[in-house]
Amino acid sequence: MNITAMLTHIKTKTDRIWIEACAVTAAAAGVLRFFQLELKPLHHDEGVNGFFLERLFNDGVYRYDPSNYHGPDLYYVALVFSKVFGLNTFSVRMSVAVFGVLTVLLVFFLRDYLGKAGSIAAGLLLALSPGMVYISRYFIHEMIFIFLSLALVVSVVLFIDREKAGLFAVLWTALLLIVAFIPTTVRLASLFDGGAFWAAAAFLILVDLVLVAILIKSVLEWDGGRPMYLFLASASLVMLFATKETAFITVGTQIIAWGCVAAWMRMGPEVFGKRSEEPASAGLTFAGFRKALGTGGSRNWALFMSAAVFVYLGTLFFSSFFTHPQGIVDAFRAYFFWTKTGTADHTQSGLFAYVRWAFKIETAILLLSAVGVATALVRGSNRFAVFSAFWAFGMLAAYSIIPYKTPWLAISFVLPMCIVAGYLIGLLVESKGLRSKAFGALLGAGAAASLAYQAYDLNFVRYDDDKMPYVYAHTRREFLDMVREIRSVAERSGEGQKARVEIVSSDYWPLPWYMRGVVAATFHGTFVEARNAEMIVAKARDKEDELLRRYGSTYRVQGRYPLRPGVELYLLVRNDLASPGAAPLPMRSAR
Repeated sequence: MNITAMLTHIKTKTDRIWIEACAVTAAAAGVLRFFQLELKPLHHDEGVNGFFLERLFNDGVYRYDPSNYHGPDLYYVALVFSKVFGLNTFSVRMSVAVFGVLTVLLVFFLRDYLGKAGSIAAGLLLALSPGMVYISRYFIHEMIFIFLSLALVVSVVLFIDREKAGLFAVLWTALLLIVAFIPTTVRLASLFDGGAFWAAAAFLILVDLVLVAILIKSVLEWDGGRPMYLFLASASLVMLFATKETAFITVGTQIIAWGCVAAWMRMGPEVFGKRSEEPASAGLTFAGFRKALGTGGSRNWALFMSAAVFVYLGTLFFSSFFTHPQGIVDAFRAYFFWTKTGTADHTQSGLFAYVRWAFKIETAILLLSAVGVATALVRGSNRFAVFSAFWAFGMLAAYSIIPYKTPWLAISFVLPMCIVAGYLIGLLVESKGLRSKAFGALLGAGAAASLAYQAYDLNFVRYDDDKMPYVYAHTRREFLDMVREIRSVAERSGEGQKARVEIVSSDYWPLPWYMRGVVAATFHGTFVEARNAEMIVAKARDKEDELLRRYGSTYRVQGRYPLRPGVELYLLVRNDLASPGAAPLPMRSAR
């Protein structure tokens, strides 16, 4: 075998090993995110999001409201999954969990800048991060937000560095075009009734696919399809804002980080000594971006089309697919609401709350990223690593300074921390020295083992333990026992889904999600007349004299169930349906 053939064989084998490692990492991410996805009861916020989704699912109505703070795309993504897999806990959480896996896959596209080992290490840290796993299993906006944050970075990097569009860029662009055509397709098809509707819908979908193919072909013929990456960056940017209003923090930090890279690459050599830049990342400059844009008409068209993508997708989602124009105005009004919320200390945890939480549950990532940041800055040879270092530090600093703190915000800086930590491990594993290689491998294996245990403990054992970081006022597992008891009493009554449940507690989320289609539940939030309902859900230790006066003679306490820390609920069952072990309502003095 000659030298050329041998080198080709080694490269092929190395690529195969890398692909296999990517597959194993993605599989681990998938198992942790999808296994027993219904295990923990919905959080209060998940229940509220489920309420909005249920209305959209049943009535086709969603109205963006800035007082709810968060954007519309979560509901439309979940709507697709719900239409395919049914409106249930698994399907709505799956609509978020899939973005947790996609975020891991997206890191692999940074192979040229992190190295093969570095990209695998970064992906593995993301796959096993306890917080990333925990929030991926939540029906909230955060994980889609994280995916889009990384998609924006990857799209810009590939636009600068790639001369032709890759397969995945084509597929994502095609998906965006299909989404863009959905409103027209649905509106036109709805003009027909009965069987004609389905015939019209099928025809229009076929037309959509043909148009998508023509547009994709046109873009591929334009500078090798390179502008696709710019369009994807624009789409990621606007969808970031359509996910959460905190997008301006992420985008602002990324822009500042990019500016810091330029300054650091000039200043670094004077401080730490001259080091040559790694070729793979040397072109990731503003000059490289301008060069990728091209000149003259080509540049102007690229910028115009990118702006058109931004405006169109933003209008599409905030206007609820052109059914609620006020949503576009509200998209700007939301920031007045958010600035008021962001100045309040939500957890009373102080400036270093996120560092304390991360040290307790993301220990390996926090420590490795700290060393990775220092290494990237001292070496100063990899622009993307330096960018990731400033990105990670900037996000941590920004969210630490803002008084408003909730645990799920932490994954916005855990993301770049995983990337810069992966860079560190990759640097060691791909070094020439055998000791460095072994140390890097042991470091990666130790971090993976530590995170895997923490991820398991948090997500499958202590998922409702409020002493754990990321567990924030979460619904207790015993709450599901109350749901099961309500269903059991409904069946025992012979009324089934017609059994009446009066919810008189002021705290009840996420109960509406679990009551849909099960019983005739009415949510009052305050005391009402029982009207001979089969069951009543009331708040324990809350005006129990009034509770006794209204319901004491007709109902007994079937059970007392924790809702979340500091809140317990009574399940009151009518005397003729109560089990032998049911107790009378307690007197106020007996508490």
